[in-house]
Amino acid sequence: MEEQKGLELKNMLSNDSVIILALRNYRVGYFNGKLINITTATTLHINPTFPEAELLTLRGKDPLLVVLFVAETIHIDGKYSRMTISSICEQMSIKLETIQTTLLAILRFVNVTDQNFYYAACPLIVNGRPCKKKCTQQVDDSWFCSRCQMTMQDCNYSYLLPLKLQDATSTLWATAFDEGSIHLLHKTAKQLCALQNDVTTTKTTSSVIKRLLSCHYSFTLLVSNEAYNSETKMKVTVNKVAHVDFKAECHALLVETGRLSTQA
Repeated sequence: MEEQKGLELKNMLSNDSVIILALRNYRVGYFNGKLINITTATTLHINPTFPEAELLTLRGKDPLLVVLFVAETIHIDGKYSRMTISSICEQMSIKLETIQTTLLAILRFVNVTDQNFYYAACPLIVNGRPCKKKCTQQVDDSWFCSRCQMTMQDCNYSYLLPLKLQDATSTLWATAFDEGSIHLLHKTAKQLCALQNDVTTTKTTSSVIKRLLSCHYSFTLLVSNEAYNSETKMKVTVNKVAHVDFKAECHALLVETGRLSTQA
């Protein structure tokens, strides 16, 4: 691609031509601006003939005009909107408010190797809901909750599960608490912890996680910006995980294609 497409682009630039690039399966990065990186799976077309490219040509010789045309937001039967990872990162770099969105992505990695995917949580009920505040273990093996100001003989366990998500535009790290993790694993944190410490069973935590990887899921995300050590970092929380309804996905793509054809 570097030799063939690169030489073609070089010749076009020397002629001061307007160039429209259409990319598929590329990666977007952010370092002093937006970076577009190609991979072995990238498809690159120079000056394609579809109507959107012709519309850009009519806009003249802009120094750099990037239009993310690939399904940044899709409406599924009017029920919810979905964003890509690159569009989430771009929106959060401009706006500071918290957003809730749906993401269709592959589960690339689940970090359970260092046993930090759960924590000891308070099981007491506060205002009709479990407290879930992190408990500290005392010398006598009891547990103390600073929120409830109570000591108990046993604790519960809650998820703090790091997930790496990937779609066609980029990758994203997110944290799943009980709500998202139980939807994904179909086990409570206490059950998974017991499985990890059980030496009598052949079923391991790794085997439970392995069957989930490289599968498509619909993730409901809560995304916000948080200040930490004078830096603003994006915090992504998984509220819900669901299997993809491919019938609905195909229907949505057909609707989007029809809409674009009508606009053309």
